[in-house]
Amino acid sequence: MTFTLRLATEADIDGLVAVWNSAFWQPGVQAVFPDTPTGREWRRKSFERSMNTPSQHCTHMILTDDSEEGKGKVVAFGRWFRYAEGEFETDWRTRWEPVLVEDMKIEILEEGFFDPMAKQHKAVMGGRAHYFLEVLATVTEYQKKGLGSRILECVCQNADREELELYLDGAKAAQPLYEKFGFVEQVDKRELKAAAPMLRLAKKKDE
Repeated sequence: MTFTLRLATEADIDGLVAVWNSAFWQPGVQAVFPDTPTGREWRRKSFERSMNTPSQHCTHMILTDDSEEGKGKVVAFGRWFRYAEGEFETDWRTRWEPVLVEDMKIEILEEGFFDPMAKQHKAVMGGRAHYFLEVLATVTEYQKKGLGSRILECVCQNADREELELYLDGAKAAQPLYEKFGFVEQVDKRELKAAAPMLRLAKKKDE
């Protein structure tokens, strides 16, 4: 297989949604982000909004399968933000479509997902400038092929170029991968309902 790493464009948004739906099939995630026509449209609007809002400093990096069978389809993506000092906001509406659809429950979205992670994110990072890797997803049948590592390498290079820390909320199954890239769980800052807060320290250019 031949994979190409590149920045996503609006033409790739349907591909991002398809990757999300394949990667995040777990019942707990589905309760927050339902795989329904309206739920998929909400994600599409969210990605489109971020791509068209330069002040978000949001990057969507994709991998496409350019083999004869893959025909250039999007098979993995990462979504990250670059925050200047004092710029990080805990409100999820600054990053996602603020108007929910009928399939989504605000209490589940906030109390069971975004709020706990925002609280631990703020506890770890304070107001420091940093990168935030919010999403890393791979189509199910393309997992275990090193695609996540390629995207992680890319965002780490971006952070290192600016000598900035890199933060993410890591699912248990993915923690070993993140640890290979230098992320360390911030155990004392973890919220009960959230994925593990993980921090990769800034690297000096001479390191």
